[in-house]
This record gives sequence, structure tokens and C-alpha cells, in this order.
Amino acid sequence: MELRIISSAKVAALALVALAALLAGCGGSSDGGGATAAAKQAAATAPGPDNWPFFGRVPQRTHYLPEPEHPLDPPFKQVWSFNTHALIEFPPAIANGVAYVVNKYGNPAAIRLSDRKVIWERKTKENLHGAPLTVTGPAYQAGHVYYASLGGYLISVDADDGQIDWLRDVHAHLESSPLVVGDTLYIGTDTAKLLAVDTANGHTRWTWSAPGAIKASPSYNHGRIYVADYQSSVYAVDAKTGKPIWRTNTSKVAPFGKGGFFSSPAASFGHVFVARDDGNVYAFDEKTGKIDWTFPTGAFIYGSPTPAAVAGTKPTVYIGSENGIFYALDAATGKPRWKYDVGGPVPGSATVIGHTVFTSSFKTRKTVGIDVRNHHRVFFLHQAGYTPMISDGRNLYLVGYYTVIALQPTGS
Repeated sequence: MELRIISSAKVAALALVALAALLAGCGGSSDGGGATAAAKQAAATAPGPDNWPFFGRVPQRTHYLPEPEHPLDPPFKQVWSFNTHALIEFPPAIANGVAYVVNKYGNPAAIRLSDRKVIWERKTKENLHGAPLTVTGPAYQAGHVYYASLGGYLISVDADDGQIDWLRDVHAHLESSPLVVGDTLYIGTDTAKLLAVDTANGHTRWTWSAPGAIKASPSYNHGRIYVADYQSSVYAVDAKTGKPIWRTNTSKVAPFGKGGFFSSPAASFGHVFVARDDGNVYAFDEKTGKIDWTFPTGAFIYGSPTPAAVAGTKPTVYIGSENGIFYALDAATGKPRWKYDVGGPVPGSATVIGHTVFTSSFKTRKTVGIDVRNHHRVFFLHQAGYTPMISDGRNLYLVGYYTVIALQPTGS
């Protein structure tokens, strides 16, 4: 694949949007295997409770923030809102008190969380040959924000001013959100490639090819990258070398069927959880790729699983379906622990913050919060989004269709 890399000095400043990097943490697998050098490096820079640096919060993409020092459960009061004037498909990246948000047209902004001050904002419709459409989440790491455009551009920008550090055209559609672990960025392409890229300059470290397009976002745990393609297969690949470790083609094993994976894998509790777009949820053994359980929802799934172990509950996988039902599945067996009727199709990924799981539907135009301990609704707001809630450990930020809303907990 031909590559083109353009230095920031020669390109107009572009969009950023942010969700920052690195691993270790919350909701990670209980597997106690020896850590690789990459794992140790990632663990050293794991996000604290005040950062939500990229889609999924941690490299395992668990979408889970355990109860921090400050209570984060409802009720809330609204503090401020920010309108991006276009669809926000992925939540902003939060790092060091700043939210980096980018809308679907590739227009980024950096917003100070304490007072909603816009630190910088870019208009990028005329950049990238007039095709800046952004359908990936951003990743923040060490003063830089990385994101990708549908037209094939992978971009690094300076988090302080939004100026481009480097830009690379990979000549493929990019729907996979970048993941940064240490000094390596991982991303999938619609030309069936998984790329490992040097974060300093955009140069390729290694490339691995799958049979099908990779629209799902890669995740990381214990030195392995987990990724799924659009021809029914899920893979484990060595993060350092790109060497394949295991592959499971879900169309060839019970319960069979067919479908692609738009849902991104989540690694936790010794499993890799992922949902096929035909509505089947899978739990793979993290080491071997063996399917330990499946659960059929009977309707399409486009969001990613959210595994969490909230105090007072068993390890649970939360996921919504196009049938309007939100499921809490036992992480060990896949059996439903409880269900909630959202009232309309669930378009994206849930997040668990403290004791509350948040989900949304565009049909109802609402985001709801459900207490995972008693399964009661404890929050709703007339704003809907794909991944509707994130947090910096002090406040919560509802990500609606166009708008980011800061919410402050008012409880004790």
C-alpha cells in the first residue's frame, strides 16, 4: 500500500478530537500472565480517573470508570453546554482538564472543562482535498491527539493549539478508531489491514492483513491486539510484531450464522467480548480464542460491549440492541441478569460510571441512566447520542447528537 506523509509545517491546521491513550486498568482481565515490555510501558501511562483519553477509556475498551473518590451517580445539575453544529459520532477525549471534541465534518475544538472556555477551534472543510468526514474517535497521548478521516487520512495534532504534527494518507476508508499504546498507534482499515504506526512520525512499524475489512476499533491487553473483521472473524495479534496468535471464524462454529463485526472488542475477566452485527454477543477465551458463550439478541448490534464489576454486583457485560432492549449479561455464562426496555433502537455503546450504566436511543431522543444494583432508572435527559456519557472523575459529560453537556453530581 502506497503511503504519503506530509509534515505539519506544510499543511493547514486540522481537526483534533480527543480520547487519550493508554492502558492498563479498570475492568482489565484478571489473567495474571507475565507482562510484556509493551504492557509495562502501557501500564505506566494508564489513564487515571480524571482522564477519558479515547473511545472505551482504557486500551481494553471497557467503557468503564469505577467509583472514584468523588461520587458520580445521579442526581446531576447542568453546568454548561457546547454545540458543535454537526453530528458527534464518538465522544471527546478528556485529558488534563480539557475535552477534545470533533464533529462529523472534521472540525475539532479543545474545551476547558472547568469553565467551557474554547482554547482553540478549527474549521477543516477545505482540508484533506475537501473530504474531511470523520467517523472515528480521537485518541490523546502525551500532548498529541490522533484521529482519522473516512477519506483515509490519519492525523496527529498538537493538543495545545491544534496544529498538525503529521498527516498520513493510507489510501483506504477509515472507520476504526485509533488506539495508542506507548509510542505505537493501532488502527484498522477497510482494505483489511491492521496498521501499527509510530506515533512520532506516522511511519509503519508493521502491517497485518485480515480476510475482511476492519471497521471495528482494536483493543489491547497483555501484549496482544484484539480486532474483528467484516467477514465474521475475531483475532488476537502480537502487539509488538503483528504476528497472529489466534483466529476464530464465528460463521464456522456454533451457533454459526454470518455477519460482520462493527462492534469493537472489549477485553476483561479473561475474555474478549464482542458483538456480531446480526445480534449475537460472544465471549472468547482471551488466550485461545475458544468461544465460551454466546447470547442472541435477535436484532442488529452496532455498539460495543461494556464489561464492568460494580461493587455489589457480579462481573457483567452491558450491551444494547436494535430491538430496543438493553441487556445485562453474566460475564461468566452469558445468561441475562436483567433487561431494560429503552423504548427504541440502541445505536451505540453504553458506559458504566460509578454505579450507573448509561445508554441512549435516537427514537426516544433520551439518554437514560440505570442503577446496576437495583436496575431502576435513576436519570434521563432529552438528549441522545451514540456513546452518551463520559467523565473526568468529577463531572459527567453527556454527548448528544450535536452537543456536549457538562453535568455536576449533586448527591453526597
